[in-house]
Amino acid sequence: METSELRRHLETEYARLRSVIPDAEDLTGITVPSCPEWSFADLVRHVGEVYLHKVDCIRLNARPTQVPDRTGLSPLDVLERGFALLNQTFDEHQPQDPAWTWFAPDQSVGFWIRRMAHETTVHRVDAELAVNDASEIGAELAEDGLDELLAVMLVADIEPHEYRIGRPDIELRSPARSWFVHFEPESLRVSDEGRATTVIQGPASDLELWLYNRAAGANLKYTGDLMGVGVIKDLLTEATQ
Repeated sequence: METSELRRHLETEYARLRSVIPDAEDLTGITVPSCPEWSFADLVRHVGEVYLHKVDCIRLNARPTQVPDRTGLSPLDVLERGFALLNQTFDEHQPQDPAWTWFAPDQSVGFWIRRMAHETTVHRVDAELAVNDASEIGAELAEDGLDELLAVMLVADIEPHEYRIGRPDIELRSPARSWFVHFEPESLRVSDEGRATTVIQGPASDLELWLYNRAAGANLKYTGDLMGVGVIKDLLTEATQ
């Protein structure tokens, strides 16, 4: 997906997140079902802190070692300040400008634009689940989210010792495309073609939310070796912690 589109999605998803935050002064009494250890206040503060951290990743072009000063700020203050500074920072840089990231092959501002678009989308879903039922993720955004989740987050986080070599490949299939997870001796590899013993099929939004443990996967279809269903969920749970 083009970076300009990801910026648009970031702004849209942030607006949706902001719109469902209750007016109550104290958000600590509202639980977040998809993150049971968090209150709504924790969720809001977390998203703002993530934004501030990424601002420092770009401005320093190094892994931040200090926590931004949040003295006197409410969770909503942290969120709003974080998003304003994040947008300002993105405006001040080109996507190809250098920035520190945890993904060695891509050390660019564009990496964080993409990451923040999907981070915001998933937490928008969390916020909706805390107050009502969550709405789906747009198909194109969800497909890009699956790309990032599998080909970046999973591949970067999982080492060969964490899975059994020669395990049958897994296919995740949306109406528009497929992702194949290959268990190889040197590394776990993701491609857009192959053969798989385990097939998990459904709308891209349902696939992404299921892999992020934000949905039960009731709208998905599972065929073949069902052991692969547990394998991919366990690996993604590890990769997204």
